[in-house]
Formats: sequence, C-alpha cells, structure tokens
Amino acid sequence: MDKQDFRAVCGQFATGVTVITTTYNNSPFGFTANSFTSVSLDPPIVLFCLKTASETNKAFLESKTFAINILSENQETISNAFANPNNNQETRFKEVTLTQNTVPVIEDSLGYLTGTIIKSHEIGDHIVYYGEVSEGIKREGNPLIYVKGGYQRLG
Repeated sequence: MDKQDFRAVCGQFATGVTVITTTYNNSPFGFTANSFTSVSLDPPIVLFCLKTASETNKAFLESKTFAINILSENQETISNAFANPNNNQETRFKEVTLTQNTVPVIEDSLGYLTGTIIKSHEIGDHIVYYGEVSEGIKREGNPLIYVKGGYQRLG
C-alpha cells in the first residue's frame, strides 16, 4: 500500500495525545505520541512507539524509564512543542511545568503512567517499547484528540 494512502486511512482513527518522557544524564527528554496503548492489566503493561531515526531513542534505551503524560484538551500548545522536530529538548520543556517525580511528569496533564521499560524491538521505521507501569494518576477533564490530521475536542 502507498505510504500516503496508508497514513490517510489510519488518520480516520481518532486517538488521544500523549507526551512520553524520560530522564537521561540528568536531563529530561520527551516527544508527542499517539502511538500508545495498554497491553495487559495483570501485570499492567503499556506500549508506545518512537521513530527509529529519533535521537530520543538513546535516552529511553539507556534510562529504561518512562512517563506517559495524557494531554487534556487545553494542552495543544504542549503537544505541538514536543512534536516539532526543530525544537530541541530544552525548548520543548520550556512549555511545561513538571511535578516532583523520578521521571518528567507534566503538571495539569489529564493523567500519567510511570514505569520501567521491560522490552523493546525495532519493526519497520519505529522502535516499539513495552513498559511495566508502577504508578499512575487520573485527573478530571477531557482529552486532547487527534484525527484526520488535526486536533478535535469532545462535545
């Protein structure tokens, strides 16, 4: 299947928007992703994907830790900052306030999950990371949604 056609069809599927973060060499790293899902309830396991070409992979592969920050409908600016390949990590993190945690957790996110990466493998043009969740918090509000190449809101 043609790459553009594949992307267009997959774009019909609405997803939530996350910023996935870690700490490496005492510095925060993160990227915007909608390629996140729960895998198992017992034990609690999630997966997320990152382009193989991304320099951020080294941080996740070495640190073996993650935080999945689920963005709320009013955090579009944060999503854009972490999705922009022209923004370095320092610039991305200027857009957020972090809470006290062992990995970067974005204050006022709709919720977050933290844990340890237990497995990763390269497939196609991405690395798939599997992580066991050790902590999570849910907050009230509506999620930021991405579909058909743009942000949407519930209601």
